[in-house]
Amino acid sequence: MPGDPRELSSYGRIREPDLEGDSAPSPVDQSPRPPRTAPRTHSPRNPVTSWSMLFNSLEFAVFLPIVLVLYALAGVRGFRLQNQLLVVASYVFYGWWDPRFLFLIVASTVVDYNTALLIDGSGPTRSQRRRASLLLASAAVAFGSFRWHHLSETSQPTTSPGDWFEAGPWMWVPVCGSLLWALCAEVVFPALSRQTETRRRKFALGLSLSVNLGVLGFFKYYDFFAESFAAAVSQSFGVEVSPLTLGLILPVGISFYTLQTISYSIDVYRGEVRSAHSLTDFAAYVSFFPQLVAGPIERGTTLIPQFQRARRVEWDGVRDGLWLIGWGLFKKVAIADVAAKIVNQTFGPYDSAASLHTATTPEDGVRVLFAAYAFALQIYADFSGYSDIARGTAKLLGFELQVNFRLPYFAVDPSAFWQRWHISLSSWLRDYLYIPLGGNRRGTARTYGNLLTTMLIGGLWHGASWTFVLWGAFHGAILVVYRALGLTRGSASLSWPRSIAQGLLMFHLVCFGWLLFRAQNLDTVSFFVQALAFHFHWTAEAWHQLAKLFWIASPLLVMEAAQRWSGRLDPLPEWPLLVQAYAWLLLALGIFVHWGQPGPQFIYFAF
Repeated sequence: MPGDPRELSSYGRIREPDLEGDSAPSPVDQSPRPPRTAPRTHSPRNPVTSWSMLFNSLEFAVFLPIVLVLYALAGVRGFRLQNQLLVVASYVFYGWWDPRFLFLIVASTVVDYNTALLIDGSGPTRSQRRRASLLLASAAVAFGSFRWHHLSETSQPTTSPGDWFEAGPWMWVPVCGSLLWALCAEVVFPALSRQTETRRRKFALGLSLSVNLGVLGFFKYYDFFAESFAAAVSQSFGVEVSPLTLGLILPVGISFYTLQTISYSIDVYRGEVRSAHSLTDFAAYVSFFPQLVAGPIERGTTLIPQFQRARRVEWDGVRDGLWLIGWGLFKKVAIADVAAKIVNQTFGPYDSAASLHTATTPEDGVRVLFAAYAFALQIYADFSGYSDIARGTAKLLGFELQVNFRLPYFAVDPSAFWQRWHISLSSWLRDYLYIPLGGNRRGTARTYGNLLTTMLIGGLWHGASWTFVLWGAFHGAILVVYRALGLTRGSASLSWPRSIAQGLLMFHLVCFGWLLFRAQNLDTVSFFVQALAFHFHWTAEAWHQLAKLFWIASPLLVMEAAQRWSGRLDPLPEWPLLVQAYAWLLLALGIFVHWGQPGPQFIYFAF
C-alpha cells in the first residue's frame, strides 16, 4: 500500500435511481429517513434522477458533440476562450443533475484559488480577490436562490414572479456565505499578506482544509455519526435517544472534486506546483466535466498545466478517444449492467430492512460465491468503463487523464492490487495520508498501524456505513498480513505456478471484500458468510448463474488477455484492420442490444 508506490485504493456501491425525475429534492431531504439497515441501493441521499446527464444517456450523446463543435470553433480564438467554454460546459453538465449544488463547486474553486495564492505568494491581488468574490456571489444568487427544480415540476408558465425564487433557509446559506467570504477577502487577506511567510502559509492551508473537509464531512457523514452516536448511547445506557439527523442529500461527485482541490492546496504548500493566477484556468481544473463526477482524481501538477497552454487534437488522439469511449460504454451497458442482474438476484432479497426479519441463511453457498464473482465483474466493468469514457472524452478535447486501472485482477498480492485498482485514489491516500502519517519509516508496528488507518479511512471515504468500514479494515488486515509474511515481492520474482496460485488466492480475497462492500447491512454479511462456510452446496440455479457469468465476462477476458499478452492497455492499433473493424462491430452490437433508457447510474456516482 502507500509506503511504497505499490499499495492502496478503494471502491463503490450500487445505487439505482429512486426518483423519477419529475422533481428534484431539496438539499435537506424532507422525506422520512429510511431505517439504518435499509438498502443503500435506494437511498435518497444521492438521487441521480432519470434526467441526469450520465455518460450512458442520450442527453450526453447530444451534449458531447455540441461541446466538441463549439470547442473547435473557440480554438480559432485561442485556448483561453476554450477554457471559458469548458467551465460553462462543465457547469451545465453537473447542473443537469441539480444546479443548486453548483454553488459548492464554485465555493471550493474560490476558496482554493485564493488560499493557493496566499500560500504561494503574498496573496491574491485586489483584482483577483474581487473577481473571485463576484463569481461566488453570482453563484449564490443563481444557484442558491433561484428555484431551479420548478423547471422540472411543471411546463406551465407561472403567474407569480416570486414562485421562481426560494423562500426557505437554504437560500440564505450561500448568500450569507458569499458575503462573509467577500468580507474575509477584503479584510483578512490583506492583513495576512503582511504577516510572516510561515504564518501566512499555514493559515491559508488550514483554511483550505477546514472548508473542504468541513463541507464534505457535513454532507457525507453528519447523519451517519448522529445515528451511530444515538445507537451507542441507547445500547450503553439503555436510554432511547432520537438521532438529530437532517436527511442531507449527498452532492454527486463531492468526494472526488474535494480530494482534487485538497491535493492542489497541499501541492502548492509543498512547492510541487505553482498557484494558478487565472481564475478561469483553475475553475476549469476543478470542474472539468469528463472526470468531475467520478474521477480520475487528477493532480494540479499534471492537469493544470494542460489548461495553461494550447491543445492540439490529432488523429491518433481522436482514434484512441473514440475507442476508449466505445469500450467504456460496452463495459458499462453490456457487461456491468447485465452482471448486476445476477448480483441483485442473490443480494436483493437481503437488501431490505423489512425482509431481514424473515431472512434465512442461503442453502446454496456456491450461488453466493458466484454472486461475489458477478459483483467483482460488475464493479470493475462499471468503474473502469467510466474511467475509460472520461479519458476518451478528455482526449477528444486534447487532454490526457491518468490511467485509473491496470489489470487489477492479475495482481498476486494486495500491494500490487492497490497499485492497479482505482490508482488515482490509492496514490492520493498514499501521498496525502499514509506517508504523512509516517509510512514505513517509523518501525514495523507503526507501519502496520498506518496501513490499517489509511485503509479504514479509505473505506469510510466510500460511504457512511459500517460495512464500508469493515471492508476497509479487511483490506488493511490483508495488507498487514502479506507484508508480515514477506509476500509482497510481485509476480516478476515468482515462478508461473506460484504466480497463478497467489493470483487466484488474491482474487478470492478481493471477492470476499466485494461481498462486504456490496452487502447493505451487517446482517447480510453474517448470512452469506455462514452460507459460504457451512452450506457450500451446488444447485441448478448456481450452474445457470455460472454459465451466464462466463458468457458476460468473455469479451472482457479476451481483451484483458490481449492486453496482458501485448503489454499494452490499448492493443487495438497493433491488430490487423479487419480485426479492428470486427472489434468495433462487436462493440456497436453489444451497446445497441443492451442499451436501456434510463440506464443505471455508474456505481461511483454514489460517492
